[in-house]
Amino acid sequence: MQWSGIPRTRVSAILGVLLTGYLILMSLQLNQNSGHWLNRLDYLWYDLRFNWSLQWQPKQIGEQPIAIIDIDEQALAEQGRWPWSRHKLAELVTTLSEYGAVVVAFDVVFSEPERNPVDEVQQRIAIDGEVWKVPSGWYRQVDGDSQLAQELPSTDVVLGFFFLDEGSVTVGQLPAPAYRLNNSQRQSLVMITKPGYAANLPLLQQAAQGGGFVTTFADADGAVRRSPLTIRYGNNVYPSLSLATVMTYLFDNELMLETARVGQVEVLRRIGLAEQMARTDGSGRVIVPYRGGKKTFPYFSATDVLNGRIDNDALEGAIVLIGTSAIGLADLRTTPVGTQYPGVEVHANIIDAMLNDGFPYRPEWEAGATLTQLVLIGAILSLWLPRLGPILAIVVSGTTMLLAVTGNFYLWNKLNLDLPLAAIILLVVVLTMLNLGYGFLRENASRRLLKGMFDQYVPPAHIDRMMSDPSAYQFEGEQKELTVLFSDIRSFTNISETLSAAELKAFLNSYFTPITKIIFDNEGTIDKYVGDMVMAFWGAPVDDERHAYHAVLTALKMQQMTQKLRDEFSEKGWPAVEIGVGLNTGPMNVGDMGSSYRRAYTVLGDSVNLGSRLESITKFYGAKILIGEHTQALAPEFIYRYIDRIQVKGKNEPVRVYEPLCLQKELTAELSAELTQYEAAHQLYMEQQWDAAAAAFAELIHGYPQQKLYQVYKDRIADLRQENLPQDWDGVFRHTQK
Repeated sequence: MQWSGIPRTRVSAILGVLLTGYLILMSLQLNQNSGHWLNRLDYLWYDLRFNWSLQWQPKQIGEQPIAIIDIDEQALAEQGRWPWSRHKLAELVTTLSEYGAVVVAFDVVFSEPERNPVDEVQQRIAIDGEVWKVPSGWYRQVDGDSQLAQELPSTDVVLGFFFLDEGSVTVGQLPAPAYRLNNSQRQSLVMITKPGYAANLPLLQQAAQGGGFVTTFADADGAVRRSPLTIRYGNNVYPSLSLATVMTYLFDNELMLETARVGQVEVLRRIGLAEQMARTDGSGRVIVPYRGGKKTFPYFSATDVLNGRIDNDALEGAIVLIGTSAIGLADLRTTPVGTQYPGVEVHANIIDAMLNDGFPYRPEWEAGATLTQLVLIGAILSLWLPRLGPILAIVVSGTTMLLAVTGNFYLWNKLNLDLPLAAIILLVVVLTMLNLGYGFLRENASRRLLKGMFDQYVPPAHIDRMMSDPSAYQFEGEQKELTVLFSDIRSFTNISETLSAAELKAFLNSYFTPITKIIFDNEGTIDKYVGDMVMAFWGAPVDDERHAYHAVLTALKMQQMTQKLRDEFSEKGWPAVEIGVGLNTGPMNVGDMGSSYRRAYTVLGDSVNLGSRLESITKFYGAKILIGEHTQALAPEFIYRYIDRIQVKGKNEPVRVYEPLCLQKELTAELSAELTQYEAAHQLYMEQQWDAAAAAFAELIHGYPQQKLYQVYKDRIADLRQENLPQDWDGVFRHTQK
């Protein structure tokens, strides 16, 4: 095949070289943009490699025992909510000392004084009209901060503190710096610098043996893979909690910084003590060498320690870290070895690595090595693959990738070298795909893009129709008349408070699954789930002339399913579920919208906003479903109850609102009689015959006490009697809240 007179193999080779050059340029920019998508691919490879390594060659914890005293759910249940009294923490320190702990490090910051109960007593008790003077000795005896400060010297204690980006915040007292920069280093040394801090009370910091910052820095994807050993504040350098703990354990306060000259600046290479130097990156961060998943290190509940329920020799000679794994205390991190990883155990891994086998690191020559590999692999594959058949091309590319992955894995496990691989893998994959055929790739990419965009939003039947003719559908925005639906679980906050995290997840999954099936079965498109809210629309991406009918039918079936689920949930001991549904029809902007990072096929516009407002006021009228007047006009197959003529917040034009009750063929004599009686009462209301209208609605309330709407009108009549209504009063009710 020829393209503009150039052979296909040459076109593929030229495109391959251009793609190689492009990837090389991107790889050179990664250090300037940590959030770059290629860096995110490297994070993924790093996590896979890390977990494979742990399975293939598990890392062993060193001989020095490191234990974590956990303020867990059990501790909170037995000892009370956090923060605990400083008296209790003093008791914890004393108990740890008695158990034989050699160093106790707090992954907790005591930046604010604890209120002394004597102050409370002195403010509230008076004798003969005079304030009772509490004996001076009582104040210190019951003062929690003084008690904790008194017990800290019972063992070597290291306190944690935070460095902040706000220079105006300087709370508490920093510990003594571990290193003071000389004049040359002040000007040229590049390292992490912070302008503010939140440290411990001077009374406590002075009583402790040392202190270290607990500030962490996650990568762009939110995972903690690296952690700084030092941070600069002013002209001083302060250690992390991990490093400060090791310094205290080894009785070595001489921090050493090994630097390297890069142009006009100096960058860090190693940080540590004379015998324990840790290899770092240029800013002083180490790669955290996780020994395994969470709770790889021994954990002891703080309440078990306080109550003497652990073995006498369990903490003998141990470095003890006090932290929390309780979900509500927000010290859980995302790491390569799992989510909800206790932050205190990150420190344990670093301490263990400093005392034993050191850290993996990314060498200075990494950029040159990566560039060389990209050039060689890109040139060879770009020139060679176009000459091979598809099967042989896949074999050659697979062999190249296997060699690259195996070599990278070997260097990580045997030499502790962290070398990036995402750009190399991506280059091999891209060049292979390029040479498997332009036409096939175009068609396949179009199908996958279409399916990937819509398979979570629209019914499978729609997907099949769209896949049969992808060119008939587009992602670009357009304006169409659609019907949108909003559904929300009522009192969801109260429901969530009664369920555990696992139960809440099961509760929502059990609710959303049948509700989503109903939407799909009735030709709907799922827009999004937000907490307990589901949003859907009809009429796009596949045209639907009966979009209003399908939307109203879906709303009725959702209410029927909710009634069925209510019985099922009751059997499981879950709270009863009630939902409100709002529908509206009108012109909307629909298309693939969002950012370069994340996009969604969604609808926007005033008609969408009105649908959301209608859902939110279902509770006001006691209605299960509310729809706009245009929806009602387009779906005459249903029986409706006229609700009100309203003006919602943020809208100037009033709209009539209806409640769909059932299909025309399902109308019962009892419901028909109720609607006839209601219409007569409403007519009296509109004619301002207040006495007759009030009596009519009172009769409706007596006959149908479950209908809140009738009470709403009765109460409104009482208010309107007191107003001087204009002659052109049209009955519009203005809602002032969303």
